[in-house]
Amino acid sequence: MDFVTEPARHVPVIHRTEVLVVGSGPGGLSAALAAARAGVDVCLVERFGCFGGNITVVGVEGFAWYRHEATVEAGGIGREFEERAKAMGAAVPESQSLSYELDSEGFKLVADRLVEAEAIHAMLHRQFVAPVTDGDRIAGIIVESKAGREAILAKVVIDATGDADVAHRAGAPTFKTPPEEMQAASVMFHLAGVDKAAFMAEVQADPQTYKDWSTGEWKVETDGKEDDMFSPFIKKPFQKALEAGLIPAHLSTIAGTWGALHDTGELTYMNLVHLAAIDGTDPDSMTAGEIEGRRQAMLAIDALRAYMPGCKGVRLRNFGMSIGIRDTRKIDAAYNMTETDVRQQARFDDSIGIYP
Repeated sequence: MDFVTEPARHVPVIHRTEVLVVGSGPGGLSAALAAARAGVDVCLVERFGCFGGNITVVGVEGFAWYRHEATVEAGGIGREFEERAKAMGAAVPESQSLSYELDSEGFKLVADRLVEAEAIHAMLHRQFVAPVTDGDRIAGIIVESKAGREAILAKVVIDATGDADVAHRAGAPTFKTPPEEMQAASVMFHLAGVDKAAFMAEVQADPQTYKDWSTGEWKVETDGKEDDMFSPFIKKPFQKALEAGLIPAHLSTIAGTWGALHDTGELTYMNLVHLAAIDGTDPDSMTAGEIEGRRQAMLAIDALRAYMPGCKGVRLRNFGMSIGIRDTRKIDAAYNMTETDVRQQARFDDSIGIYP
């Protein structure tokens, strides 16, 4: 590999703060709000033009789809996201639970108001590129933007990048699942032009449950209690499209869930495309995934037009701004969660919340 040697540079320090949060997805946004409410100065850095990460950038609107009558929740800022969105008209009842589904566009405004209310210093459109270290302490970060290369210094840096970018580049031990074993990535999209009455009549006539996920390429394990619960799962139109040659035979994984169906005919949070071996830390892999994901999404739309009642006149409304990544680089922590921990509801002395 060829290399280019860069000259040493004097990087201007543009901001100093007590707590610096890098990344504003649900985790980073929550961390920034919690720190600000504890009374410290907080700066929130984000590479895109909005806060919210997977909610707003990717288009994952189903924030609390697990909620049912007997669900015990930790509450906290996650629940506040939902309540604030409802109050601002940026949420609708969720299709498979007792929760509300966040509107991915409206939540951009919700997040703006939350950040402003806590006087958090917001810095959008800045990409983290390197840590600033002081011995074994991370003392800040270097960012790149249209303004060039800049430094932000802090007493505490919170890595909420989702890819352990800050920790990894500062030398912390990390690990990554081999790409061929990673959970699939998804290009999310939203539709317009759905005949709500016809669509819902089909859903009610042939309701899908969680056990219906285990068909063909899908292998989903449940513990039994979910098997008869309704799920907004769509498979049959895509199976028919495969049999008719509308979808190429090798794309047998196109299937999945829809989110909210609005009275306006918008069908949002279409989670139908599943892309194997996409590495969220490899920009070439991400590029291939973005392009292939959009191609498969259009095939899925063609199949819905042909074989799903209510979708004959459907059209693409928008894609998420970025591909959705489920599995990526992780910090090799003091303790790493195991499969048994997840399956058997492990308890820890230092737990601060339990996700159902």
